[in-house]
Amino acid sequence: MFNSLKIEFEENEEVIAVIRKHPICLAKPIFVLIFFLVLISFFLKFFLASLAGFIILLVILCILLGYSLSHFLLWYFDIFLVTNQRLIDIDQKGIFRKEISETSLDKIQDVKCQFGIIGRIFGFGDLEIESAGTLGKIIFHFIPSPEKFQEIIQSAKKRASSFTSAEASANNFRT
Repeated sequence: MFNSLKIEFEENEEVIAVIRKHPICLAKPIFVLIFFLVLISFFLKFFLASLAGFIILLVILCILLGYSLSHFLLWYFDIFLVTNQRLIDIDQKGIFRKEISETSLDKIQDVKCQFGIIGRIFGFGDLEIESAGTLGKIIFHFIPSPEKFQEIIQSAKKRASSFTSAEASANNFRT
């Protein structure tokens, strides 16, 4: 799956977690689709009365399907990865454009969860990660169960730091 994303992993790098945004991000396009389908149903006799009306109906339906499908694809391909060495954000900026940013786990200084009232109800929130790298703050919006994601990052960071300190002491012992 990740080979198609053009992400190169180190020899002993393992993916610990793959997280997508909460499906509530799809609520707006679904409501827009339903609203226009209900609106079209009221004027269906007008659309089916002539060939021009039928063509207009088909164009409107294609636009609605394209709108909904594009939002679904943007949600589906917007991924957060946690490996045993780094945190990767694959952010779809459009259908054909994506932005991949990453930060090493040893550069992460703080991980904070933020919830709104709607987030508390539906089980999503934002995760703010402060890193010592050039990115500074990374904010992941609409994360399902951000506390769980926070724990995954912190435990991966602890494992990575204990692994690097054990590796450094082994190198000191050899010399």
